[in-house]
Amino acid sequence: MKKNVLIFTAYYYPSIKAGGPVQSIKNLVDNLSDYFNFYIVTSDRDLGDSQPFTDIKTEEWIDVGNAKVFYVDNKHLSLMKTSKIINDTPCKVMYLNSFFSLKHSIFPLILIKLKVIKMKKTILTPRGEFSIGALAIKKRKKQLFIGISKKMKLHKSIEWHATNEKEHKEITDIFSDSSNVTIINNLTPDYSKMSYTKEILKESGNLKIIYIARIHPIKNLLQIINLLNYVDGDIEFNIYGPIEDVKYWEKCEGSIRNLKKNIHIKYCGTIQHSKVIDIYNRHHISALLTFGENFGHSISEAMIGGCPVIISDKTPWRELEKNNVGFDIPLKDEKKIIDSLQYFVDMNNTDYQKISKKAFEYSQNKSNNNIDIETYKKIFY
Repeated sequence: MKKNVLIFTAYYYPSIKAGGPVQSIKNLVDNLSDYFNFYIVTSDRDLGDSQPFTDIKTEEWIDVGNAKVFYVDNKHLSLMKTSKIINDTPCKVMYLNSFFSLKHSIFPLILIKLKVIKMKKTILTPRGEFSIGALAIKKRKKQLFIGISKKMKLHKSIEWHATNEKEHKEITDIFSDSSNVTIINNLTPDYSKMSYTKEILKESGNLKIIYIARIHPIKNLLQIINLLNYVDGDIEFNIYGPIEDVKYWEKCEGSIRNLKKNIHIKYCGTIQHSKVIDIYNRHHISALLTFGENFGHSISEAMIGGCPVIISDKTPWRELEKNNVGFDIPLKDEKKIIDSLQYFVDMNNTDYQKISKKAFEYSQNKSNNNIDIETYKKIFY
């Protein structure tokens, strides 16, 4: 008999603006739906949108893929309403996908604290919220809540899910008395039956770069734009993703206007996730000099799309140069970043096809394994 699991998350499919956490949860549901019935409470609109999704019923449980989903306007999600939604489900296991989300983490934990709802097990995964880069944004507000939550012992009885060793340390650095932390990798789609299909040719002196991520300071798009000015060759750089921080994007636009004539940058808007691999297949490399990634679904997807990557050393994807699939570089080492970009510009088609296929195979081999799936089953039981 399948066990029932209740998931709270600020955003879920068909959200395309909220980034990796949406894909993390969808992959989790798709990989484990043979073992669990998943109930998901989430927002009725995408990140930053004032209007709800069209053609989706709200305020009731509906079937979405392999889960039942309750879409709700967060403005109307009070403590009382949250308790009713929870108590109307058969779930006794709850999985929270944020530490700081008021409606999708704090409210459920307050209801447990007040004994308004009862759960046999509550698991919380911070989804990168405890990284140095993430905590630096609205730092005082976050530090205040961490202090309050400790005094209230709001997280005393929960179990923690870290997606890598780094996040495990981040959790225990803040909650030093938390020994109940399980490390399980984020799951990916099933790539095992995919074949390498890259067709784009590579001429020495030309390079097509792609960026797919939110336009936000933590993704550090501005640095890669500025460094392109020091690279020779004909470079096309296509940027995809929602503009989450308008002022930051204006800074990026200012730098774009000052680029040399050999650099051609285009903002291409947002993209449906189903089209992501195809878009990567039309480019040579992916660039993401992020200040921090909990997992980095876009990095995995880029390599599945045959794109070697130039990324920061602030993600779980390390030793890429050693594996001949790209570069993970400290952000302070700008010379190395520039040299890596020039390396790909100068590369000929024969060498490019080799590294492109190697990137695909590397990501394919790094995708789901049975140990991760079995460990997920254990924490939900």
